[in-house]
Parts: sequence; C-alpha cells; structure tokens
Amino acid sequence: MKKLVLLFSLFLVAPLFVQAAGPSIELEEAGNNLRDKDSLQRGAVLFTNYCMACHSVKYIRYNRIARDVGWTDEEVVSKMSFGQNSVYDYVLTRMPEGVAMEVMGVLPPDISLTSRVKGADYIYTFLRGYYQDEEGQWNNRALEGTSMPNVLEGLQRHASEEEYAQAVRDITNFLEYVGEPSKVERLDLGWKVIAFLLVLLLLTYLLKREYWKDIKH
Repeated sequence: MKKLVLLFSLFLVAPLFVQAAGPSIELEEAGNNLRDKDSLQRGAVLFTNYCMACHSVKYIRYNRIARDVGWTDEEVVSKMSFGQNSVYDYVLTRMPEGVAMEVMGVLPPDISLTSRVKGADYIYTFLRGYYQDEEGQWNNRALEGTSMPNVLEGLQRHASEEEYAQAVRDITNFLEYVGEPSKVERLDLGWKVIAFLLVLLLLTYLLKREYWKDIKH
C-alpha cells in the first residue's frame, strides 16, 4: 500500500519538476492541426527553403512525407530536394560535411525530435521570439544567447503579421508531424481500442450475470 501511495505521489509531483525545468517565458500556443495537409505541405516547403541549409530531420524519408501530406513521390523530391535526392533517401541537410564547424564552429542539431522533447508551442514561440538588442544583434526571448540566426527575417519583413504567424505555424506543424509521423493514426486507433474495450466490458458483465444468476448469495 505504501508503494502504491508513493507511486501516485510521484505522478502528481513529476509535472511540477518538468514545468520548472521548462522555458522561463510563457509559451505561445501554436494551434497546430496535423490533419491539415495543406499546412503540412506549406510547412515542408518552408522548412526546405529556410531550415534545411543547416538542419536535418534524419529519421524520416521523402516517400513517407509524400504519403502522409498528399504528394506524389515526384512532387516531394521536386519541392523538397529540387530533384537532387532519391525518394527513398532520409531528409538531410544540404550543407556539405565540415562546413558547419569551419564557418560556425558548431554542428547544427538534427531537429527530428525537437517537438517531442520541447513541444510544438516551444518551437512556435522560439521562431517568433527573435528581437534585436540595443547593439542591433539578434537574440531570442525563448533561448537567450542562441547561436541560431533569425532565418525567417526576410519572410517576416515582407509578410503581414497574420501571414508570418501562419508561416511559422506551418513550419511548427510540419516539425510536429516529423517528430511522430504516426500520431494521427495512433489517436484514431486509440478511440477504436477504447470502444472495443467498452463493448468487451459490457459483454463480460452480461456474461458474469448469466453465470451467477442461479447462485444464491
């Protein structure tokens, strides 16, 4: 009994430690919709144009993206790889090996699982969190002192606030999808499993009543 109480207490307290270890600013809500294939397609193109120069999403292949967002194999290679890769290749940065260390002194991280580790709201807040300090240098409210430049500066300058917010949301949506490509299928399957268990529970209860109806208590 004591072990059960301790385990229950850990489940209650653990989220507090996770929250304490999170960002020190309030995160903006991304408002993603993984069922919005148009958003995923736009996000994939934006990721290609603004992020793939440095970052990879090495745990997913081009053909998987095509299947999930509604593209053909030819379309995904054309839109995301400009015809330079096979549809069976993993989605890797276009930066030649060794250039990152020579130019920036650091290897840009693979961001396949960023949404799983930090959440979609963090990605959305981070991309929208750039500002220029008193010396005119770019910094970020979500990660002070970040070495990542404001790669979306040009897009932000030539778009309205609504258009820019939607573009950032599309990128975030795509990265959340990349973090767990089967999430929508998992959620849909979860409801089916719950429905099956409820029906099974009802049948089990009726069977139990049938077995015990002639037994006196």
